[in-house]
Amino acid sequence: MQADILKAIQTITNPLLDYFFIAITMLGSAGFYFIFIPLFYWCVDKRFGLKLGLILISSIYVNTILKEITKINRPIGYPGIRSVFTQSAGGYSFPSGHAQGSTTVWGTLMVHYQKKWLWYVGIAIVLLVSFSRMYLGVHWPIDIIGGILIAVLIIILSELIESIVKESNFNISLSFKVILSILIPALFILIFPHKDIYEYMGLISGTLIGYFMDKEKFDFTVHAPLQKQILKLLIGIIVFFVLKDGLKFVLPSGNIFNAIRYAICGLWLSLGAPYVFNLFKLNDKLIKA
Repeated sequence: MQADILKAIQTITNPLLDYFFIAITMLGSAGFYFIFIPLFYWCVDKRFGLKLGLILISSIYVNTILKEITKINRPIGYPGIRSVFTQSAGGYSFPSGHAQGSTTVWGTLMVHYQKKWLWYVGIAIVLLVSFSRMYLGVHWPIDIIGGILIAVLIIILSELIESIVKESNFNISLSFKVILSILIPALFILIFPHKDIYEYMGLISGTLIGYFMDKEKFDFTVHAPLQKQILKLLIGIIVFFVLKDGLKFVLPSGNIFNAIRYAICGLWLSLGAPYVFNLFKLNDKLIKA
């Protein structure tokens, strides 16, 4: 039945729609999130940008585990199903990472801002990204449904955890926060030592360390004129991708060093870039000297 659904969807295929849905599916890719979430962190709302990134990586963590447990093959190569842009389809099929990731990000945005127009935009993007995975023949319908439902559960759980943390009002030292920022991601790696988990836990660790250090020492503000916001984003993203790809040629290969490489990228996102923005006066003001 699932194959029949994909075949029915693919009766509308044509070259123009291929390009359209390849572009749409990129809205659920890691490359898009590496730009979109720093945009929030540097230019819109630092704390919410951090929350958005943590929830997304938590969702990726769950997605990776479920893929490795279920080990369901993708529809790629299935008789009668046409698969396009297969380079976007790594690993197993269930649940869809694109559907789960887009629902996680846009669902979190919708819950946070509670704007009617954002609900329309968010739902439209989630549905289009999800449909694109079936149109391109890289996911089964059950993968899409599963990804969306899992993301909704993660959003509900994250809101519950945040409310508990706010009520608890923890007051701990910077050094202890840094230690926890290393130990907790390391624990998640030990629980499920997949190669992708090393990278994303490294990113979380570096980002959290940088966030806590910035909050203690500089506490940069996101506010700036539009021209400076654009310059911040360009500088920040270019350096991020240079670090992410360039450090491959500097550090030895292996999961541990991949975690270190991504930790350095995380430090740039939450500490290095804000420091540079302050240094070149790309923010309105410094809160702390």
